[in-house]
Amino acid sequence: MPKPPAPSQPQASVAGPSAVRISWVIADVEPEITASTVKIRIVGSQRWQNYDHVSRRLVPKGGGVVPAPTCEIRVEGFEEGIAYEAIVAMMNSEGWGDVSKASEPVHIGELKPRDKPPAPDPPQLVAVGTGRLKVTWTLPRACPPVEASQVQVTDVSRGKTALVDPSSGKLVDSGKTFGASRLEANIMGVEAGVEYSAAVCCRNAEGFGPYSMASDSVALADGKAGSGMELVVHAGPSFENPEVPVMEPLTDGKMRIRWMLPDEAKSTMVKLRRLGDNNWYLCGGTAIPGPTSETVASGLEEGIEYETMVAFLMNGRWGNESPISKPACIGELKQPGIPGVPKEPKLLILDPQQCHMRIKWQTFTAVPPLTGILVRFRPLGARSWQYIDGATHRLVSKEPDPVPAPASEIDVLEGLQQGVRYEASVAFRNKLGQGPTSPPSDIVCIGRPTPRLIKCTYCFNEYDLMHTEYTKGPESFWCPSCRFRQLDPFNAVIEPYGMLMYHIPVRPQIAFSLDLPDLKAWRKEDHDIFMRMVKIDSDNSAQVWPRRLTFEANGNEVFGIKEPEEGHVRRDVPKNIAPGLRPGMNTITITVDDDYISGYAMALVRTQARTAQQISTEIPHCEEEAAAARVATLLQDTWSTPHDEGAEEEDDITCVISNKLKLRCPLSFERVVIPVRGEQCMHLQCFGLGAYLESNMKMRALNNRWTCPVCGTGLKPHDLRIDGFVDRVLTETPSHIEEVLIMQDGSYRCIEEMPEKNAAEQAALTLKAADVTDTKIVEASEVSEVPTEIEDTQRSEAESNKRKHMMPGSVPPMLTRRQRRRQKLLTVGNEDEKDSD
Repeated sequence: MPKPPAPSQPQASVAGPSAVRISWVIADVEPEITASTVKIRIVGSQRWQNYDHVSRRLVPKGGGVVPAPTCEIRVEGFEEGIAYEAIVAMMNSEGWGDVSKASEPVHIGELKPRDKPPAPDPPQLVAVGTGRLKVTWTLPRACPPVEASQVQVTDVSRGKTALVDPSSGKLVDSGKTFGASRLEANIMGVEAGVEYSAAVCCRNAEGFGPYSMASDSVALADGKAGSGMELVVHAGPSFENPEVPVMEPLTDGKMRIRWMLPDEAKSTMVKLRRLGDNNWYLCGGTAIPGPTSETVASGLEEGIEYETMVAFLMNGRWGNESPISKPACIGELKQPGIPGVPKEPKLLILDPQQCHMRIKWQTFTAVPPLTGILVRFRPLGARSWQYIDGATHRLVSKEPDPVPAPASEIDVLEGLQQGVRYEASVAFRNKLGQGPTSPPSDIVCIGRPTPRLIKCTYCFNEYDLMHTEYTKGPESFWCPSCRFRQLDPFNAVIEPYGMLMYHIPVRPQIAFSLDLPDLKAWRKEDHDIFMRMVKIDSDNSAQVWPRRLTFEANGNEVFGIKEPEEGHVRRDVPKNIAPGLRPGMNTITITVDDDYISGYAMALVRTQARTAQQISTEIPHCEEEAAAARVATLLQDTWSTPHDEGAEEEDDITCVISNKLKLRCPLSFERVVIPVRGEQCMHLQCFGLGAYLESNMKMRALNNRWTCPVCGTGLKPHDLRIDGFVDRVLTETPSHIEEVLIMQDGSYRCIEEMPEKNAAEQAALTLKAADVTDTKIVEASEVSEVPTEIEDTQRSEAESNKRKHMMPGSVPPMLTRRQRRRQKLLTVGNEDEKDSD
């Protein structure tokens, strides 16, 4: 069997201020298509980005596949004025097929002028160990955006240049580029005592731009001359010390530095450092030409004290540094405490073949200083976190010793698998304790995510569980889409486009845009929009909210779900969000708080209210012959067991295999008119269709609805069947008959038929007692009769048919079942008195 052919060219169109809609055609082939993958890039770029169906965004690698039969997606995160194109590939049971031709370019708004990236700012080069340098840089603004960088290192004394290899960090003649997410690199194998400088150039879809200015030159100290390593700073001849510079704190991480510039000075070198650090940093990355006598340092942390000093270039030589300035702090000085919340770390793939990954994070200054970093790691959807041992680079279940500070990355070298999506988080620790954990990183997958397909027993389609947990048996799996559609039959989903949004959350906050151009027309037709949620690890369609949830539309809260108070049970019902939406584009934000967010699925559905009368017209009818055969199957054990004839009069004896058929509905206590039973129910008793539908309509607790009143089995309207055999029994028996015995040959015999001559006499004797008894029963009963409009029209027809089958001259009894039982006891007592006489 072949793999899928290459799809036809996909279509791309604008779907919002920062969104693009991609659509394609799924080929009708064998084996059938099970999933699609979509890749998007800037026109002219060399790097494709993958569409992640879980987050609805583009990711550099990995990303969830689009399960069939979905053939249209809406992708967020596009920049205005840049042209994009998309390709599609499809998968069946034989594997992935060929890639389609790229779509026609699509852009949001007016196209911006395209050009190569400008030269970046000079990078920073520092020594970090024996034979190692570290270079960091920033990316310039460009259109199209920068997608890669290249680092060039120069041997200052020899004038020889080399490139830094991204994977090994070694100096090579030609090498690959760094991805846009990498802004630093470790340079390996440098010689001690040799001065080096670094420069960076960037590439976008238009090509490489010019190199930056060279960084300050740095050399490792020769190990023979002394121990350790040090920064080599060019120091010129000395002259009189300049005056002390002045620091003025600003806002947004900025500090103004002022100095007195001598008349002969041509340039000023301004150095800055945190109070207590050993290394100085060159402010601005280069000397400041005269006659400027001030500068603004940016990128500083608030709450940390800094100090500065200056030196001047005079007559072609650099003079001595000035005295160190008085420390200054932006904002309020940080007080001692445990570290705060870190930013989310970055997860990178080092070696796809060996399944090696790297976790990088950004440290900050704390008081006291950081002593270690706890790194957590897990597959997406897992309930518990694992930890990375800093010594072995392995995953462990118990919390190990933290990674020593000031480390900013660690590699995971064992325990990972291809096709699995992973996430990571970090927490910082100092002498006072450990701070809170960071938000999880972006989701990264080594290779393509492996589909976890399971067949839905309702729609028979394959469903990709992705990262979710399902512990039930596959024979009872009911996909969330089908459960959303069958959740509330009285508010039916309008097909085929009633499912407006479907999502399995992986993050506490979900933000998306919902375009509703026809909302006004829907309101005129009394259509509503409900939010529904179910648990994936479940085999029923119950509405289940998480512990807490907030739904906001266009900046306004539409509804909120709160945690129930202790000792109380919360009634979970779907929420109608239509009043909080507006025609056109809506910005939706959903915030979820729960111990296991990935265990839920949510959907926004467009519904139409339905009455019990409308639902009743769709209930299938089981013909008399088939219904009689089903009754015979249910009573096989009964007919093979001896039956005590004396038990016919014992009303309080009930047996699960009894061949006694009751003709009164257990819900309305009225005689059944439209007898129904569940298709999978294993009991003989039927109940009234109208009473069942209307009692469920009036039940406030949604999750308590739709259970069989006889056996308690889940019983939605589509599971009901009108029993043709019981319908014939009801038609042929008089209205006062409440029970019949089903015989082995398919016939039936009425129970408790009263003699004609005693019927009127017994009614007169017990009428007064019956009235009193019935009044007490009605007052004490907790179950009220349910009026059934569905059966009103058929009740009169049924009664007329029954009168045709009654004996000529018979008098219809006026007694209830309890009245006849009471009369029976009175009759027995009178007979005993006669015998004693």
